[in-house]
This record gives sequence, C-alpha cells and structure tokens, in this order.
Amino acid sequence: MERSWYVRLGMVLAVVLGAVYLLIPTFVYFSLPPDERNDRATFEAAVPSWAPKKRINLGLDLQGGVHLVLGVDLDKAEQDRIVRRADELRNWATGQKLAFQSIRGDAQERVVRATFANDADANAFRRAISEYFGDMELRDGGTESTWAFSREANRTFRESAVDQALRTIRNRVDKWGVAEPTIARRGENGVLVQLPGFKDPEQAKALLGRTAQLQFQIAADDRAGEVVNGLGPLPAGLSLGSDGYQPYVQSTDRVALESFLADKAPEGLEFSIGRVEGTGVPGIPTVYRSYLLRSKVELTGDRLTDARPLLDQSGLGGGKPYVGLTFDTEGAQQFERLTGENIGKRLAIVLDDTVNSAPVIQSRIAGGNAQITLGGNKNYNQLLQEATELSLVLRSGALPAPVNILEERTVGASLGPELIRKGSLAAVIGLALVILFMAVYYKMAGLIADVALLLNGLLLLAVLALIGATLTLPGIAGFILTLGMAVDANVLINERIREELREGRTVKHAVENGYGKAFWTIFDANLTTLIAAVILLQYGTGPIRGFAVTLIIGLLASVFTALVVTRVIIDAQVKRSGGAAFSV
Repeated sequence: MERSWYVRLGMVLAVVLGAVYLLIPTFVYFSLPPDERNDRATFEAAVPSWAPKKRINLGLDLQGGVHLVLGVDLDKAEQDRIVRRADELRNWATGQKLAFQSIRGDAQERVVRATFANDADANAFRRAISEYFGDMELRDGGTESTWAFSREANRTFRESAVDQALRTIRNRVDKWGVAEPTIARRGENGVLVQLPGFKDPEQAKALLGRTAQLQFQIAADDRAGEVVNGLGPLPAGLSLGSDGYQPYVQSTDRVALESFLADKAPEGLEFSIGRVEGTGVPGIPTVYRSYLLRSKVELTGDRLTDARPLLDQSGLGGGKPYVGLTFDTEGAQQFERLTGENIGKRLAIVLDDTVNSAPVIQSRIAGGNAQITLGGNKNYNQLLQEATELSLVLRSGALPAPVNILEERTVGASLGPELIRKGSLAAVIGLALVILFMAVYYKMAGLIADVALLLNGLLLLAVLALIGATLTLPGIAGFILTLGMAVDANVLINERIREELREGRTVKHAVENGYGKAFWTIFDANLTTLIAAVILLQYGTGPIRGFAVTLIIGLLASVFTALVVTRVIIDAQVKRSGGAAFSV
C-alpha cells in the first residue's frame, strides 16, 4: 500500500486511542453510585493517577440541583460608597488642615455636602478636592458645596461591583466542593448560579446571599452618655439600658430602633445595632441595642488571610466554638497599631451591619490574630455549624453589596436519571435505525459508514470530556442530531462512487473521483451549519450554548470520520480485493 495510507491509518489509530484515554474519567464517573458522583474527593480517588482529570459533567436538568439568579443591589452599593467617601473627605480635610464646618454624605441623593464658614475656605477646599479626588465633580458651589461621583466613575464602579460579586460567589462555591457549577454574569446586575447535585437550596441561598462585611471600629464610650441622654423622650417599645461602658437604647423591634436613631449621631460618630447577650432563646424575642461608634472604619475584612472555627481552650469560654481571624502583613500592622493606640477602649467587631462584640483592648495585639465570639443560647453543634459557615464566608471575601434572589428553581434528583434514560434510549434507537439503513442500502460501503458513525460518537464524547463540557438535555438533542447528520457526507460520497462506477470507471478511480467531487459539497453543507452553530454559541445562553457546543464538535468530527476514516477503510478493502469489486 502507499505510504500515505499508513500515515492516515496511524493518525486514525492515534485519534481512537486518544479518545478512549480522554473518556476514562467519564467511564469512572458513571460507574460510581449516583450519590457519590458529585463528591470531588471520591471521584478523584477512583480515577487512576495516570488518567486525565476532566470529564463530561451532567447539567442541572440531568442530575438535579439548584438554579439561582442573584441580583446585586447596585443602588445600595452606591449609597454606601457615598457615605464612605464623606468619611474619607472629612479625615483627609482634617489632615490637610482645611477649614470646614461639616462634611456629610447624603445616601438618598448620593452626594457629599460640605459646609464652610466663608467663600475662602470653600474655594481652598474645592481646589484641593479637584486635585486629589478626580473621580468627583462639583454640583453646587458656595459655602455649602455639593459633590457627586462623575458619570464615568459611577459606571466603572457598578461594573466592578458586579464583577467583584461574581468572583466572591465563585470563591464561595469553590470552597463547597460542588462539582462543575455554572456561575456567570446575567444582564446588568445579575449573577447566574447553577449547582448540579446540590441538595439544600435554602443553605445555598443563605450562604451565597450573605454579605459578610467585616469592620473594626472604636466605641465612643466617652461620648455615649451625653449623646444617648440627649435623644429626648423615647417612643413606645424603646427603652434605655446600660452595659457598664455606655448607656444604650434597646428594643425587640430592630427596624423601629434603627428608624429612631437615624441621623441622630453627631458628626464623626454613628449608631450601630447589636444584640443583647443572652437573647436568642426559642420563644423569647431577641433584644437589639444601640452602640455609639466612631464613624471611621479602622480595619476591614479585606485584610483577612484566614478565618477558621476554633474551640475556646482557656476554660473561660466553656469550650465554645469561635471564629479565629488572621490578617495579612499590612493588616497585622494596622491591627497592632489600632490596638496599641486604643488601650482601655472597646473595639467593636461589626459583621453585616451588626455589632458582634465589643471587647476592651487590654494591650497591644501583635501577630495579626483576632477572634469573633458567637452569642446566643445555642448548643455546641449549632455554634460549631455557625462558626464553620461564617469562616467559609469570611475566607471567600465580602460581597460589595447585598444580593437578592431574583429567580429560584430546584430540579428534583429523580428527574435527571429519567431524562438520561429517555435521552439515551432515543440516541440508541436513532443510531440503530441509521446503522441498519446504511448497511441495507449501501452494503459494504454502508457498513464502513456505520463504523465511521460509531467513531464519530466516540470522538464527540472525547472532545466534550477534554474541555470539561457540561451535558444538558439540549446537549443530548445536539448529540442525536449530530449522529443523524454525520451520515450525510457518507451518502454523498457513496452516491458519487456509484455514479463513477456506472460510467465504467475502475473501482480505484471511482473511489478517488467520488471523494474528490463530494469534498466541496460536504465542506459547504457543514460550513453553513457550523456558522449557525457558532451564532447560537455566541448569543445563546444556558442550555442553548450546550446544544451549540455539541453540534459544533459533532460537525467537525463527522467531517474527519467521513473524509479520513472511511477513506482509510475503503482503500484497504479495494487493495485487498485487487480493485476487482466494491459493494456500494
């Protein structure tokens, strides 16, 4: 035989062996019990060390799970941002020795209002802020200036807020060990999350939607008596209390408490809400209390490098779980400076806008370690679970803004196997009918086309495993459609060979002319379908993209099997018969 035939045969054998090699993890995956397939450790232990790690994954519609669309509250993010910028401007102006009467953030209008005693101070402030805060623009001048973020700065901030939420959510899901989740941006402020095989939708919503904004602030105990006593008569449902450090306002209605305290703190201070120790007993309402804190956030959770559940071994905590925190190098330095400068004062640990605890700083704390105690009358297992979940959220980073559940869908575990069974049955029946038709109608050439068809399916599955694709129900439809379309090229080639034989050409020349004349027809037919599939992949979402991926891979595989694999087998058959005959 010609040397080129051996080259093509070697290429076909290499492709077949490579496809089998790539499918080993997929074979292992489907050999595991359904309850163990999504356990990453179990799967990795079952796969041979020399085998690849990627496999075909089952989509949400085939194995059940949780489908969520989260909406990032960009309006709240912008409001928080303007309040933080007001604090920054106040501290910056004080450091620059710029005279001002007040600088405060208006969250509703999303502007910073700065008041000055005279025009000279106002002009000096405006010149300085224009130089150092280029992302803000002046709305109103005079002795009461109004500043807002520029349109471009707002656009960039909104985009980055969604991107940050996307990264944070992906980090959290990765730490759960969920096999092949789908996490993608949807629309302007949406994040699509699909968790195949995840069994607890309520836990998913709780952990994904948790903001976990961790802040450290100094308690203004020296001003609390003056401020709280100056609030005047308290409305019904609110009362005064004291913890030995500062008086506070308390209530069982957090919303009413927050509403009463709104905008009542002096400039540079703010009211925050915490829980009274000992509440949380089932059947007894939780009591909320006020904390008067300095507005300046001394340290945030962005500097955390680790958060882990630990047990109190000192004997004072009764062996209760707590969350141990470790800061990075810069965070450790800031924490050491913060504790060193505020010995004897209380450090409020604020988590998700709630004061978790406010311990007294006894000495400078070096090493960058801190802890969050867990309050409430809970048993050991409840505290341990809370500490574990809080550690996971803190390690994964803080969301830039609250997220809301815009869409929720849960697919039952019983639906997936039924869909797989029916889809597989449809694929087998369709494949069997195509194989039977080709064998009956084209005889030997039809049997060769059937071999190519089977190899086409093998290659399609192998490439899906190579890219770690997720197989969905539309993907199975694309697979079945590809098998049906795969024989089109063989039909064209066989019909061309028949025409050449009818015109009296030898078998060898008929085969050569059949493949040569059919090539451009096959190329054009597959190219037009490929263009449509690429458009579906580019502009489609979710299952539509799965259909497009399967279709594209199937088209490429069918061209290879039709033009290369069948040619190798037919050439061998013709050579073996001496070119005397070929059944087509």
